[in-house]
Amino acid sequence: MLTPGAYAVRGGEHCLALDLGTSTVRLWTPATGAVITAPTVLARLGGGRSVAGQAALALPDGEAGATWPVRGGVVRDFFACVQLLRLLVADLGLPSDPTLQVLVGVPATATLRQRTVLVAAVRRGVGGRVTAVEEPLAAALACRHGAEDTGADVVVVDIGSGRTEIARIADGSVVAAHHVDETGPVDRIPAIADCVRRLHRPRGRRHRLLLTGGGAMTPGIAAELAARTGRSVTMPADPPLATLNGLRLLLTG
Repeated sequence: MLTPGAYAVRGGEHCLALDLGTSTVRLWTPATGAVITAPTVLARLGGGRSVAGQAALALPDGEAGATWPVRGGVVRDFFACVQLLRLLVADLGLPSDPTLQVLVGVPATATLRQRTVLVAAVRRGVGGRVTAVEEPLAAALACRHGAEDTGADVVVVDIGSGRTEIARIADGSVVAAHHVDETGPVDRIPAIADCVRRLHRPRGRRHRLLLTGGGAMTPGIAAELAARTGRSVTMPADPPLATLNGLRLLLTG
């Protein structure tokens, strides 16, 4: 079971929270005190040079090939991901420190191999001690559901770019998870609602639906999911930051 401060380090300064999404990467460290957000894109220039994030998007069309190394929350291009993280961390001015405590979110539906590759990419790109935390658990912790309210049965619906992950949390652990991939203009809401309904719901539990991710801000989506699933729906104040805020709590308490 995850609790605030579970990964806190002495002094609280040598830590980094990382949410590596398909379209957006979010970082936080006490050194900056603010969330750093950048597109998850790398552009390779001539002479072995590369630029990342907004600088890569700002290049004129055809000047460099853009690579998006993360898909569905898992690494698809290992070396591009490593280079992307190196450039972003360099912009933060973090010194190389083998004692740096790094928490990175990982989808609950990721395979063991995908988790291993993600941790390896972060370790090579950032350094330090890297631990992967299931994203639904981090999001639930940030919203004060699941991690400390063990009498609740919570389903986290994380609507991301291209993929939505649906995970049921009971007694502080992910006990079941599914994902729905975006298929062009087809509405994902019926498929998401179907996944929610198929997740086992034991008797005597309170049932909540926690909506996170950038897609959670789509107008009307909360009301439609509530109507289709019969669950009460809650959202954090800033759904795209739910996972990162949970990782921050694990690092700082």
